Amino acid sequence: MYAVIKTGGKQYRVAAGEKIKIEQIAADVGQEVVIDQVMAVGYLGKGSDLMLGTPLVSGATVTATLLSHGLFDKVRIFKMRRRKHYQKRQGHRQGYSELFISAIADGKGGVSKAETTAALAAAPKSLAATSKGGRDNLEIIEGIGPKIAKVLVEGGISTFAQLAATKAEDITAMLKASGGRFSLANPASWAEQAALLRDGKMAEFKALTDALVGGVKK
Repeated sequence: MYAVIKTGGKQYRVAAGEKIKIEQIAADVGQEVVIDQVMAVGYLGKGSDLMLGTPLVSGATVTATLLSHGLFDKVRIFKMRRRKHYQKRQGHRQGYSELFISAIADGKGGVSKAETTAALAAAPKSLAATSKGGRDNLEIIEGIGPKIAKVLVEGGISTFAQLAATKAEDITAMLKASGGRFSLANPASWAEQAALLRDGKMAEFKALTDALVGGVKK
């Protein structure tokens, strides 16, 4: 059985046992989420049994477990006016929530379920547990890209906890010593961001990064 659901202004086709990333929702990691905005329910291999809602399928629900919160890849915005000496750069990283679809009910007594134990065991407890190459993903922090993350790791900073305990001036000295072109990098907020990630404070981290451009407060 599969369903087409609506959440965050978007539609998703889901089936029991699948993982999906949707627009971020207000829920805690591990919490069960029930989605009642079901626009269609179908049965694999039975196209004629497709149930279409008007606009929703009466009584149909999709039950999911929240696995983690995170951020999508950054969208970079660059504006320029010719011969006006005007340039403006902005960036935005949209938050997402990852769900494990545990059950679909068609509203007529039919239910499709999936085993959630394995998925929950592998799920990160928070964004702070997100890793990359066996270490904390420092690129999640606003203002840090792949090259700067590599410099930090080579300098012995590979976790959010280590970055949170490092002074901004020490990071600046490390970047200068690397020989890279990081003169525009401003690590003033990196320790604060890292501390929130270390502690799993997702809402606070998102609020802070929304107020930053390139790691600097607007």
